[in-house]
Amino acid sequence: MNAARGRARGREGGGGSPLPAALAAGKLAPVYVLYGDEPAAIRAVVEQIRHAVIPPDDAAATSMAAFNHERFDGVDVRSASQVLEACQQIPMMSKHRLVELANPGDLGSKRAADEDAPTSTRDGAMAALAAYIANPSPTTVLVIHGSGIDGRSKLVNAAKKSGWAHKFAGLERESDALDYVIGEIGRRQRSIDKDAARDLVASVGKKQTELLEAIDRVVLYIGERRAISIADVHAVVANTREADVFALTDAVGRGRHHEALSILLAMFRGGEKDAGTSLRLFALLTRHMRLVFAAKFAPRGQAPAVLGLPPFIANKYLQQAGQFNEPRLRAAYAALVRLDHDLKGGSYVAYQSPYMALQRWILEVCQALPGVEPRR
Repeated sequence: MNAARGRARGREGGGGSPLPAALAAGKLAPVYVLYGDEPAAIRAVVEQIRHAVIPPDDAAATSMAAFNHERFDGVDVRSASQVLEACQQIPMMSKHRLVELANPGDLGSKRAADEDAPTSTRDGAMAALAAYIANPSPTTVLVIHGSGIDGRSKLVNAAKKSGWAHKFAGLERESDALDYVIGEIGRRQRSIDKDAARDLVASVGKKQTELLEAIDRVVLYIGERRAISIADVHAVVANTREADVFALTDAVGRGRHHEALSILLAMFRGGEKDAGTSLRLFALLTRHMRLVFAAKFAPRGQAPAVLGLPPFIANKYLQQAGQFNEPRLRAAYAALVRLDHDLKGGSYVAYQSPYMALQRWILEVCQALPGVEPRR
């Protein structure tokens, strides 16, 4: 290992990362530690590594996959020795074996009460894996991945020394997000013009997980066509950015149901049966209303500390909290609990038309249903 490589640090798995290009060129490292808060982006890279090690169009490689590819999940593994033994096996009729370990933080959680092997505890397992990373098998590609991996852990620090740790986080600049969208669409043998890519980023935001979900939906929508237009993006990508959720809840707080419904309609560009949009929107609404609720009852001057947010952001939630009296706020929060149950199959109508269920939530909270008492 040369000195420059030895000093290499963990890399970002976002736009501009050399990892996808290296994999596409068939350049494999003996170890990959993939972590961060972008699970879909991590899954995409894991899939790309699988294809690089065991090409799906290589009949010989796929026929040997049962011997050369092992997957482990930390929650089901009693000891790290199981993973390390798999790494030391010789590949069969192939250059490499592929060993995957998901959720390494759960290693040892199922060990037997009388099992006291050094690698069967969580700390022992992390130490054993870190030791392996320092001297890996040249014929094995070990992929360790999970959004719960601590970036300060012994595991990540060991991988960083050789440049094998890759963090997946939201892209910081819009230009990075645009490059990421164009690159991912190019890897799917499609093209997208700059305006369409810009509109996709504006609608979805800069988180790789949400961008990948949107890209997959657009590619599925266009079918055999190669080029993606701005009309295609408008047809299937819903606008569910947090800024729009803030505007929606602000309109709800002010009792402006017409404005809130207009924002909701824009979010459901893909159609009123769009379950993906409804679940993403529900998650953002729940988080938002939880913060509004916390701001409402925070001691005077303590909102930033209670919410865990900078003062200028916490003050926005305080302003919104002032638009709700306590009964309305409690009713809105209770209605979200019921909406969660309905969207996940508790109500046939809500399951078939989540857009209609969200409309009902807005109208209830805005007290815009004459003669209809809010459900408790």
